Amino acid sequence: MQSLRFPWSLTQIAKLPRTKISLVADEFLSAKMQRGKQEVQGSVVNPPVKRANTLATYRLVIRLLTEMQLCGVVALSRLVGQDHLGGNALVALLAEMGRFNPEALDSETPRIHRPITIRAMARSFHRPYETMRRALRRLAELDLVDLGDDGVVLRAGVARRPEIAAYLVEMHDIMVTFLEDLFVFARLPRPGGHVAPWAEQSHQQRLIKIAALDLHLLSVEGMQGIFNDWSGLLLAAAVTAGNTRGITYHPELAFTYASAENIPPMHLRLPVPFKALCDALPLCPTTAWRRITAMKLLGSIKTIDGGLILESRWLAHPTLIANACDRIERMHAVINRMAQSGVPLHAIEKLYIHRRAEPIPL
Repeated sequence: MQSLRFPWSLTQIAKLPRTKISLVADEFLSAKMQRGKQEVQGSVVNPPVKRANTLATYRLVIRLLTEMQLCGVVALSRLVGQDHLGGNALVALLAEMGRFNPEALDSETPRIHRPITIRAMARSFHRPYETMRRALRRLAELDLVDLGDDGVVLRAGVARRPEIAAYLVEMHDIMVTFLEDLFVFARLPRPGGHVAPWAEQSHQQRLIKIAALDLHLLSVEGMQGIFNDWSGLLLAAAVTAGNTRGITYHPELAFTYASAENIPPMHLRLPVPFKALCDALPLCPTTAWRRITAMKLLGSIKTIDGGLILESRWLAHPTLIANACDRIERMHAVINRMAQSGVPLHAIEKLYIHRRAEPIPL
C-alpha cells in the first residue's frame, strides 16, 4: 500500500501559514508512486484481478464503493454517534468474531475469541495508545465490550442485542445493494471457476455480513492512509459522491467516465451544499466547517454556485489512484471468498433481508 499520509491533521493544517499550507499540498500532490510488494490474492480457480482490468472500471467501482461506505458510516453512527474511532473498533471486533466463528453473529452464547490488546488495536488504526484506550472505554460504557488488562473483547451475546442485530442486517442489505450494482448495473464479471455448493440461507447471511464489515474496514484503511483524521476523508468522500451522483447511476455517463483516465468534467459535477453534508453525516457542524476550510486552503475543494466540489487534480493524482486500485483488488478477494463459501452471487437480487439500501441524500 502506498504511503500518502499528511504529516499533520486537517485541524493543524488550518492553523499553518498559507505559504506552509501550499508547500504541504504541493508535497502531497507531487508524491511519487512507490510500488511495494504486491500480495497474491485469490487462488488458481479465482485468480487475482489484473491491475489493467481494475483501471478500466476504476472510477465507476470507486463511486459505488464510496456510496456503500457512506451508507455504512451512517448506519454505524446510530450505534456510536460521532465516535468514529470507537465505531470502527466495534466493527473490527465484530468482523474478527465473525471470521473466528460465523455462528457467533446470531448466537446467544457465542464462543468468544481471545482478547485483542489495546496496543494492537492502536497500531491497527494508527492512533496513540491513550486515544485508543479512551475509545474502547466508551464502548465498555455502552456495554458493548469487556475491557481488561489483557485487552478488549466483545461482550458475550452482544451481536444479539436488538440495535447490533439491526445494524448487521442493515450492513447485509448495504452489501447486497453494492454487489447488485457491481454485477447488474456496472456489469462486472461475477466470480468464475469453482464455486462451493450453496450454503443454507442463514449462513449466507452471516457470510454477507462479515464481508460488509470487511469492506467497511477496507474503506477505513484507505481513509486513514491519506489524512490523520477520518472526518476530513468522510467529508471528501461525501462531496465526491454528491458531485458525481448524476454520473454514478446514469446508464450512459457511468460508463463514459468509468476508467481511470476519464475524469468527469466540472460541468457534470453537482455542487454539494454544506448544510446537506451536516444533515447527512455524523459530524459536528463546527468540526465539519473547520475541515472544509482546511481542505479549501489546501486546494482540494472549492466552492461553486454555493456548493462544494472536489478539485480535478486530486481525482487525477496517480498515487491516490494506485492506493484505491489496491483496495479494489482486495475488494474482489472479499467477493471471491463469499462465492467460494457458498453465497449464490448469480442470484444477487434475491439475497436481500429487507430491501435495497438508498444512497445517503446529499
